[in-house]
Amino acid sequence: MLGEFQLLDPHTLHPHEQIDARRLARLVEELRAAGVFYPPVLVDRESLVILDGHHRWHAASRLGLVRLPCYVVAYLDNPGVRVMSRRPGIEVSKQSVLEMARTGSVYPHKTTRHMYDLPEWIEPVPLDRLMHA
Repeated sequence: MLGEFQLLDPHTLHPHEQIDARRLARLVEELRAAGVFYPPVLVDRESLVILDGHHRWHAASRLGLVRLPCYVVAYLDNPGVRVMSRRPGIEVSKQSVLEMARTGSVYPHKTTRHMYDLPEWIEPVPLDRLMHA
């Protein structure tokens, strides 16, 4: 899977799925305790849609991060990134994920599951490095 590691402004990204508030609260505390951000959020290069990492994206805001570690991929053209539905009765595809975000709608929490491999060279980023532009 070819992609690129980038530090992006979290405000430029677009969600396609809701989050669970309890999971978000736990994640914020986990990140704060670890002092690092990992894994990066998976993002489509063309549309800046968040593919995987909605809770991490929201946690970044709660932590006051102005830069967000992202692994940016050409989603539609990348066979190394696959998506499946976790919910019976809700069909998903790469196109439907992008369309959901484009229209400003979101799937219910835990609807999509993206499967992909991160390169081994991507390392955790210290939170203090992400708090300044």
